[in-house]
Amino acid sequence: MAGQVAVLKRTNSFRDKFERYIARDRHNAHLRRKAYTAIAAKMARTVHAVIKHGEPYRPFFEGVSPGGRTLV
Repeated sequence: MAGQVAVLKRTNSFRDKFERYIARDRHNAHLRRKAYTAIAAKMARTVHAVIKHGEPYRPFFEGVSPGGRTLV
């Protein structure tokens, strides 16, 4: 549910990743379900890192290289 809420927000890295994931077929329910799972996993990794390092959350936006790979 947290992934769905994050995707509904205006602009954030979670929504960007979701949009890139479903770009091939926006109406494919299976692909959307996989995208929500990917967003939930990303949120879990982010929360774990914030707690582990004890630093405040700093949002950042991933870029996509011309080859389709994500720049980090």
